[in-house]
Amino acid sequence: MDAAEPKPSVIASHVDIVYRVFAGRRPGGGWRGRSTRGVRQVHAVKDVSFVANHGESIGVVGRNGSGKSTLLRAVAGLVPPTKGDVWADGTPSLLGVNAVLVKQVSGARNIYIGAQALGLSKAEVDAVFDEIVDFSGIGDAIHLPMSTYSSGMAARLRFAISTAVVPPVLVIDEALATGDAHFRARSEQRIKKLREQAGTVFLVSHSADTIRSMCDRALWLDQGELVMDGPVDAVVDAYSAVTKKSLGTTKRPEEPDVPGVQRWYGSNRYETSALASRSGTPGPHDTVVLASGLDPTLAMSAVPAAATVDAPVLLTAPDRLLSVTRAELARLEVDRVILLGGAEILGDEVAAELSGAGLTVDRVTGTTAVETSLALLSEVTAEDAVDTVFLVAHGETENVLAASITALAGLGRVLLVDSDGLTPTHLETLARLRPRKIVVVAEEGVVGDHDIAELRRHAEEGAERHLSPTPVLAANEASLGYRPEDVEVAYLASASPSSVCDVVTGAAVAGLVDAPMLLVERDSVPAATQQELERLAPSRLVVIGGPLSVSSAVRQALGDHRRSETPDSELDVDL
Repeated sequence: MDAAEPKPSVIASHVDIVYRVFAGRRPGGGWRGRSTRGVRQVHAVKDVSFVANHGESIGVVGRNGSGKSTLLRAVAGLVPPTKGDVWADGTPSLLGVNAVLVKQVSGARNIYIGAQALGLSKAEVDAVFDEIVDFSGIGDAIHLPMSTYSSGMAARLRFAISTAVVPPVLVIDEALATGDAHFRARSEQRIKKLREQAGTVFLVSHSADTIRSMCDRALWLDQGELVMDGPVDAVVDAYSAVTKKSLGTTKRPEEPDVPGVQRWYGSNRYETSALASRSGTPGPHDTVVLASGLDPTLAMSAVPAAATVDAPVLLTAPDRLLSVTRAELARLEVDRVILLGGAEILGDEVAAELSGAGLTVDRVTGTTAVETSLALLSEVTAEDAVDTVFLVAHGETENVLAASITALAGLGRVLLVDSDGLTPTHLETLARLRPRKIVVVAEEGVVGDHDIAELRRHAEEGAERHLSPTPVLAANEASLGYRPEDVEVAYLASASPSSVCDVVTGAAVAGLVDAPMLLVERDSVPAATQQELERLAPSRLVVIGGPLSVSSAVRQALGDHRRSETPDSELDVDL
């Protein structure tokens, strides 16, 4: 086989799977009133054929009961086909939240059981043990019996164990539906690395966000039959059109009309980003900054810099230009796209698609968020006025939000550091830039007092540590620079760490149209935000994010804090 040709990892040839289930039978009919159990056959998979290649990530979509999980259990070797054949290059590993755990023993013991079952020796398990515990986020609970774990804890541990080695084929059945947004993002990054090492991933998920961002191909099953096999966007779009819903969403709840308070959201972070740009960013724009939706804190830290050059910020999958993003780039009549990060953050596939569409593609290069942040600040020239540089730890989401919103309100920039703190490159960059002021928004364990003493040499008015504002308070303080008579619209999003993408989206639009960006809680409007809305009294409010991010009750409460100039007929916009 030529080296350039794809190498098959799984071949399914005319697979049929028929199994028997027992059903209760009503009394009577010659059985003298005795209840018995009848047997019926279920044809779960019908003549399915496909070839999967090394390095592919394949999503499997379809209605409940369509045969998705049954097919993947056959791929994993757990269910023998009734007819046909399944061939796999190596031993597939099944990861599913419903798989049986050894509940009577500790999580630590389960690490050894699970990892040795994957082929690791005890010495090899010893070497990866701490990394598995750290990735799962379970902490000291690792020494407790699994029977004490929540379903989410157990699923996170199983994911960490199953991906501690690189199986040739990894089968994931809804496992990424568990955990918070941060864990899901880390899980998606780990799957990306697995694919880069020539592994093949099969993923069943009801989340359009996960399927579109993690898979380059999709299989659509319906009543056991393979309806479509092709590029993920084409398959998911076709499935959504037929089922009259976006994959990953249930029917949207009816919300009362709230005059003057719009809600912008799509079925995932990428649709919401494109929708908000389409609804709030006037075109055309020469340049757009494209960021990975899997690292929203990096994207958020770049929003102030993008606003200074009048560039919208859009989110896309790390290894593919999504159709909604492509459509918004066309609407904006973009000539140039700046990719935020090197190929490790936004893949070469994205750059190739953009170049193929005739766009100029530039990169802010960096293999990590911190390196990318340094590269972004290094592009500032002597002619650019930078008032304040905010130094923030990349992993501290709330501090990144607070600093970025504050920087957006003035001539500020955000510079990320990692847990090891400042590097010589940080100091060299700041010495060259020489901002008016440096504000450290990080604990002493990340940036120490001795570092601040050094930083004072690189800013005209010195450096200081400032940790007090929450994102809500920081947004309100930044908004104080707006005069009520100049504010027609205000943008709002949830301050929850799981809603960072919504804040990125809202702040990017707000920065371009010079409007305030305020934050609320999911189920309440903080007193400080209420006071600022009463002061500004905008005629229109825009909530970024769906009801799971900002409740309908909060949207209704926001209606009391606007001028009544907006026509009552104004409608929400969504995808």
